[in-house]
Amino acid sequence: MAQDSVDISSDYQFWMEKLSVWDQASTSETQQDTCLHLPQFQEFLRKMYGALKEMDSNTIIERFPTIGQLLAKSCWNPFILAYDESQKILICCLCCLINKEPQNSEESKLNSWTQVRE
Repeated sequence: MAQDSVDISSDYQFWMEKLSVWDQASTSETQQDTCLHLPQFQEFLRKMYGALKEMDSNTIIERFPTIGQLLAKSCWNPFILAYDESQKILICCLCCLINKEPQNSEESKLNSWTQVRE
């Protein structure tokens, strides 16, 4: 698990940057780049889900403070959402952010953010 955490953290920054580029440009090159990298992105999401389901919401916020941004950018990308597998993994990741009984404002904020996007 420790090696997976290191891999996810380094991959996390890469995918945040990639999603920002994909979000800002709607050129055919960007679309092709999205489609080209989609299998690797799906694998990253699978690893992210594996990590998220093992953490409580405080740990998630601490380790991945911009997880909401990453998932939101993914949810707004039609090329990512065009594949059922991507949709399923994104929903699983979003479900990890929901806390049935939020204990603090950060957990409440995550709940609110997630529920608005469902």
